[in-house]
Amino acid sequence: MSDHDKVEKTVGLIFQHVARLRSRLFDQKLSPHGLTSAQVFALNYLIREDGLTQVELARYLGIGTVAVSGLIDRLEAAQWVVRKPDPRDRRSNRIWLLPAAEEKKQVLREAARAVNAATLSGFSPEEVDQLLSLMHRARRNLIDTMKDDPELVLPPSARK
Repeated sequence: MSDHDKVEKTVGLIFQHVARLRSRLFDQKLSPHGLTSAQVFALNYLIREDGLTQVELARYLGIGTVAVSGLIDRLEAAQWVVRKPDPRDRRSNRIWLLPAAEEKKQVLREAARAVNAATLSGFSPEEVDQLLSLMHRARRNLIDTMKDDPELVLPPSARK
């Protein structure tokens, strides 16, 4: 196997493994609050832009509309969000945060800080800056490659 082949296989595995481990740690930090990392990702998009449609949220999360519907069902049952018909399109629902979600923003921030601290433990500030710069570049490369995909809708945080 060539060095290039090794890099191609390693990069994907490392990205996936880091993302999976971060999600598992988020799950551990948030389980006392009845939340999973998938629910937190949805809540974070709603915190940034409350009132998203289910279709928009599904695209931002990179999951199907059926999966997002189940996710919203669980958040709604826990009284974190509420679905309301879209006044411009009655076939569509918009998702709105409820006061319980507003009250837990600090819990979400603390969990994110803990996961980031664990992830970056032992990194110098310069290394963190370099890592972020490289990750932003990798994300831009992927976005640029996919920009002609009509199904691709970029969340506000990825539009930079």
